Amino acid sequence: MKKSSHILVLILNTLFCAVIIAAMAIFMNEWGVFLQTAVYALSALSLILGFVFFFSGKDSLLKSLFVLTVCLFIFIAIIITTNQVAHLDKYPDDSAKIERIVEIINSSGSFGKIVYILLQVLQVVVLPLPAVIFYIPGAMIWGPLSATILASIGVLTGCIISFFVGRIFGKKVAIWIIGKEQTEKYCEILGKNGKFPFVMMQILPFFPDDILCIIAGLSSMSFTFFIISMTIIRPIIIAIYCFFGSGVIIPFSGWGIPVWIAIFAVIIVLSVLYFKNREKIENFITRKFRKSDGKEKNENKS
Repeated sequence: MKKSSHILVLILNTLFCAVIIAAMAIFMNEWGVFLQTAVYALSALSLILGFVFFFSGKDSLLKSLFVLTVCLFIFIAIIITTNQVAHLDKYPDDSAKIERIVEIINSSGSFGKIVYILLQVLQVVVLPLPAVIFYIPGAMIWGPLSATILASIGVLTGCIISFFVGRIFGKKVAIWIIGKEQTEKYCEILGKNGKFPFVMMQILPFFPDDILCIIAGLSSMSFTFFIISMTIIRPIIIAIYCFFGSGVIIPFSGWGIPVWIAIFAVIIVLSVLYFKNREKIENFITRKFRKSDGKEKNENKS
């Protein structure tokens, strides 16, 4: 990323954070403390991390952060629009407002489900973001089981598209998204003996699993192995998110509220620590993968 682009991304990220905070203060002041606190906290975190990544020269992280901020902006814009059109201010609390939103989506019939599936495809192919922000709303609307099925259809479709994008268009796409250094590193790991590392990186939370679908297309990995792995791994991970995120296991009321606050606090702390030490963590794990690859090669030779 050029220096001018680097500065532009920082400015845009700062502006989007400011707009989100202002929009919440003006249009969402009748919503509950939980939602307002979460949005303000995320906006402030994005604002701070933007300057941290800018001055530390971590261009790829700054770009990813900006995409996350834009998605938060779009989410808030949708909520505000729905709030105005459906007159959600008439409802007494957040649960009643959310129930009304669910009613509106359910009244759209299959259209809402198709849009949800398409969002999962875009999440994998276009917006390599934390998938949890796409899974949980579906679980709250259609229930965890239906959301798992719908999300799995969309995600697997997106994975297939990403695989063939890598196979057809080559390294240029991956380099544009995650940079040349990261692309070369993952291409090396997913070389001739990259099946085990690929599966492990799809399970571990430290790796860009959606981007790795493109890298898999660049490697010699067969499509059969790729699709079988994805069909087994992704639905299980999606189900975990959907069942926990729907409030079925940990409710969003009563004893569940302090538990969720604690979970979010831990996630934020771990996210900050991970972003701060991302390169060290990834380099440590990738070295382990390279060692395992070397052992496999030696065993094959013998």
